[in-house]
Amino acid sequence: MSIKDKVAIVGMGCSKFGERWDCGLSDLIIEASCEAFENAHVKPEDIQAVFFGEGNQPNGGTGATPVADTLKMSGIPMMRNENFCASGHAALIQAALAIASEEYDVVMAVGAEKLKDTGYGGLGVGRGWNPVFKTRRTGPGSFAMIASRYFAKYGISPEEGKALLAKIAVKNHHNGTFAPKAHFHKELTVEDVLKAPIIACPLGLFDCCGNSDGSACAILTRADIAEKYTDRPIYIKGYGMAVDSTLSQSRPGFDWTSH
Repeated sequence: MSIKDKVAIVGMGCSKFGERWDCGLSDLIIEASCEAFENAHVKPEDIQAVFFGEGNQPNGGTGATPVADTLKMSGIPMMRNENFCASGHAALIQAALAIASEEYDVVMAVGAEKLKDTGYGGLGVGRGWNPVFKTRRTGPGSFAMIASRYFAKYGISPEEGKALLAKIAVKNHHNGTFAPKAHFHKELTVEDVLKAPIIACPLGLFDCCGNSDGSACAILTRADIAEKYTDRPIYIKGYGMAVDSTLSQSRPGFDWTSH
């Protein structure tokens, strides 16, 4: 089944991202959802189903209860998924498919994470989740291995490679200055990035993303009634997601430079 142009996003909202010591998960959900409700000109009682993405369940309770309790919504289907970094993306896919199937007319997809208060610093520690395939490598450590292997395969010196990566950090931080709700707003130079402390060689401090608290929300509806809610609907053309049955690094011949 193709969902092309059958589903429209008619409202969006997001919280301020960053170290939100001043609030809890519920506050973040309220920030994002209320902005989306206002943007789409709907109320919580207009929502027929909720799809919630959160990767850190112990922080938020069981299932989609953080959304239900926070927004005082009840009597409708609410589903939570945990899909690592793609949890919010998966929630949007689920919401789009629910509309495309004609089961619902108006649904909500919301993602939220409150990481700073959990003690998780983004640096994986201890034993992995799988007794055979250890998955507790750090994020910086994993991508540092990829970068080092890429340099070696394509004959790039560590100095040249690090300078190339620095340009990515400079670009990313520059883009952040245009987003009022982004975690970081400071412009960087290549020299700033190269002089920063090393986290996992060749990645330095500014090559690594910050651990952010934040939430985002989207209101979706059928394309044929989208203009009831907004004169600027965003029509979904498709989506993509894939999972491999084998960890990449366990595949014979895998060298970190290909899928």
